[in-house]
Amino acid sequence: MKRKRDFIWDTGWSLTRFSRLVHQVSGKMPSAPDWAGETAHPPMDIFEDEVEVHVELEVPGMRRDELNIRLDRDRLSIQGFKHSVGDSECLRYLCLEREFGIFRRIVEIPVSVDASGARAALVEGVLKIKLPKVTERRQTAVDVTIDD
Repeated sequence: MKRKRDFIWDTGWSLTRFSRLVHQVSGKMPSAPDWAGETAHPPMDIFEDEVEVHVELEVPGMRRDELNIRLDRDRLSIQGFKHSVGDSECLRYLCLEREFGIFRRIVEIPVSVDASGARAALVEGVLKIKLPKVTERRQTAVDVTIDD
């Protein structure tokens, strides 16, 4: 007689839990960049052309007021909270791969950019940030607003 396995694969939870376990056992921080207990890590692309650095972050279902973008010299910080859209009446998930909760992504921008010219837009679930390049030194910290 086969024994029934009550196993539910939850990629986000498992990776988060594993990272915390590594930290507890080794006393070292996990290798995930900027780990601070966040539970969601939206995928991000960074690329450049001749005039701008482009940062794109997948944030489907999020609104402008749920995101905070800050550019501090060469560090771009994007924070937010992804709400769970699951059924509260659900007894258990059979598969849970979407990540929900607080997230923070911090990246170093490798070229000088004009912080005052930074623009952001939310287009079909993708946060698109454009940072104009400059040849002069980086400015101080500024908050970046998301256009309507």
